[in-house]
Amino acid sequence: MGPKQVKSTCNFTIRESRAIFSFLNSQLAQTMISKSEIGGVILAGGKAQRMGFRDKALEPLHTRPLLEYVITKSAPQVEQLILSANHNIKRYQAFELPIVSDHTASYGGPLLGILSAMHWFQGAQIDKGIRYLACFPGDAPEFPEDVVSLLTLELDKKSAAVSYIRHRDQIQPLFSLWRLDLIEKIEEAVADGLFGPKLLFGSLDAVAVNCDDKSPGAFCNINSTDDLDAAALLISRE
Repeated sequence: MGPKQVKSTCNFTIRESRAIFSFLNSQLAQTMISKSEIGGVILAGGKAQRMGFRDKALEPLHTRPLLEYVITKSAPQVEQLILSANHNIKRYQAFELPIVSDHTASYGGPLLGILSAMHWFQGAQIDKGIRYLACFPGDAPEFPEDVVSLLTLELDKKSAAVSYIRHRDQIQPLFSLWRLDLIEKIEEAVADGLFGPKLLFGSLDAVAVNCDDKSPGAFCNINSTDDLDAAALLISRE
């Protein structure tokens, strides 16, 4: 094979490789979930009985409300963030997020909060491409800044309907990502009296996502004043 033939063959190979690479990139772009498709909800609509019926999300940790920690970490991970709350609405309005209350009976549990958020996004964002809902509990101030990416990658890879975090062998069902088209199934579950998302995972195509975050306060749920005191020792003031 002469020099001209070698050069011609090399040029063809390079062009062919670039074409294949471009095609694979376009296919990947079509299948991967983008941030623009993900809405987020902070779930803070419970009664907080173990906190003396005080709003847990408004309780101070190092002088800052727990909710402030959650917003700071969750807002950059989603296209739009909303808040699920059922009382003290005026106080929550100070955080300048759309507030969604339980769309049927209040205090119906986190699954109803998720369903109400889905209804909100389905109505308000129908033309804006929101296809997934990321959930964050309002009483867990410490979690990874890429938790939604972890959930998205696994949900996309497994073609699942829901993905949720598993940390240190414990399920964290409120750190989860849901396809918005599950709304009818969730409505049925709520009508049947289910209150927590974990109870629904078994009947859905749900996948656990292992997270090895080693931060001392990672995924700690604050349900009582004792939990709040313990979190103050684990979580940095910054």
